[in-house]
Amino acid sequence: MVKFLFIIFCTVLCTIISGCARQQQENKNLANLLHNKTPQYVLQKLQASKPAERDQAQFHLNIGFLQLMSGDFQGAIETFSLAKREMAALAASSVSENVGAGTLNETVRSYSGYPTDRVMVHNMLALSYLFNNDIYGARVEMLQADIAMKKLANRDSLSGQLASTHLLGGIIYELLNEQSNALISYRDAAGIIEQRGLPLPVGLQQALLRISFKLGATDQYATYKKQFPSLPAPTTNSNKTQVFAFYFDGVVSQKKQNSIVVPNHDFSQLIRISVPAYPPINAQMGRAKITLQGEQLTSELVENVDLLVREDLSKEYPSILLLTTTRAIAKYQLVKKAEQQDSLFGALVNIATLLTEVADLRSWNMLPGNIQFAYIETAENEVVINSPHSLSQKIKIESGSENVLLINGLSNEVFHYQQ
Repeated sequence: MVKFLFIIFCTVLCTIISGCARQQQENKNLANLLHNKTPQYVLQKLQASKPAERDQAQFHLNIGFLQLMSGDFQGAIETFSLAKREMAALAASSVSENVGAGTLNETVRSYSGYPTDRVMVHNMLALSYLFNNDIYGARVEMLQADIAMKKLANRDSLSGQLASTHLLGGIIYELLNEQSNALISYRDAAGIIEQRGLPLPVGLQQALLRISFKLGATDQYATYKKQFPSLPAPTTNSNKTQVFAFYFDGVVSQKKQNSIVVPNHDFSQLIRISVPAYPPINAQMGRAKITLQGEQLTSELVENVDLLVREDLSKEYPSILLLTTTRAIAKYQLVKKAEQQDSLFGALVNIATLLTEVADLRSWNMLPGNIQFAYIETAENEVVINSPHSLSQKIKIESGSENVLLINGLSNEVFHYQQ
C-alpha cells in the first residue's frame, strides 16, 4: 500500500514538474516572438497564461515590460509595483522552499529575481512614470534604485550595479534642475561603464562637461575638458532644445538546460545532474539613428543586459552546485532504500528522481538585449528616428524644451516625454 501511494505521489509530482517545464518553454517561445510580433500581441498571449504562484514575480516583470512597450504606462506602473513588492517579500526564501530545492529541484522555490531584476525594475518604473507625465514618481524610483544598488554593492563585483540606472537618474535630476545630483549620477554611470571596459557614449561625455560647467565646478570641468578634447565647450544658451534618447535593442538571451545522466559506482542506479546555462551570444547589435539638419547620430551602448544576466547566473552557481549535490545525495539514498525493499520499486523510484531533476530556467526573459543612448542639442523643431525593423518617424519638439525619447527596435513605437 505504501509503495502504491508513493508511486501515485511520484506520478503526480512528475506531472507538476513537467507542467513547470512546459510553462517556462512557453515563456521562452513568447520572448522569441518579440523578434517578429508586436509587444501588444505577445502581451495578450502572456496575459492568457496562468503561471504558478511561485512564478508570479517573473510573470509580472514580463507583463509590466510588455505594457510599457505597448504604451500602457499606468498599467505598467501598477504591474511593476506589484512585481517589486513580490520580489522584496520573497528575497528571503522560506525554510520549506529551501528544503524542497535541496531534495526535489529549484523550481519549487518562488522566483524572487536576480540582482539585475531588482534594480532594472526601478528603471522600467521610472520610464513608465516619466511617459505618464509624472517626473516626481520617476525621481522616487531613482532614489529607490540607488538604495537597491548600494545594498547589492560588492567590492569584488559589479553585480546589481547598472550604468543605465545612474544615467537615467542623472537625466531625471537634470530635468528637475538638481544639477549636483545629476553630476553624481552621471559620474557613477561613467565609472561603471569604464570598469566594464566600454567606451563612454558621447552623450554621457557631454553630460559630464555640461553639468560641471553649469555648477561652476572648475576643477572637474577642466578634467573633463582635458579628457574629452574633441567636444565643444558648453554655453549658457538656454534656447537650445535638449533630446535624451534611449534605445532598447533586441531581446535578452534565453536560458537553456544542460543535463547529464551518469551511473553510480556499481551501476545500480542512474543519477541526473541538470543546471541552467546561457547559449553563446550571436545576435548582431542594432543601432538607432537620429537625424536632424542633415546630420545623423547613432545610439551608443550603455548597458549590455545579456552580459548582466550571465553575471547574475554565474554568481548563483556556487549555491546551484551545492543544492545540486545535496539533491543528488538525497535522491541516491532514497533510491537505495527503495531497492532494499524491492528491486522493481527501486527502479521506479530511480525513474522518478531522474524525471524530477530539472534546472531552474526562470528569468526576466523579455528584457532588451542591450540599452543604448544618444544626446542632442538642437534649434530644430523636428528629429527623425530610424531603428532596425521599424519605420522612419518624425518627432515634433518645441523650441527650448527638454525631451526624453524611448525607442524600441522591436516595434514602431517611439515614446516621448517633453517639458
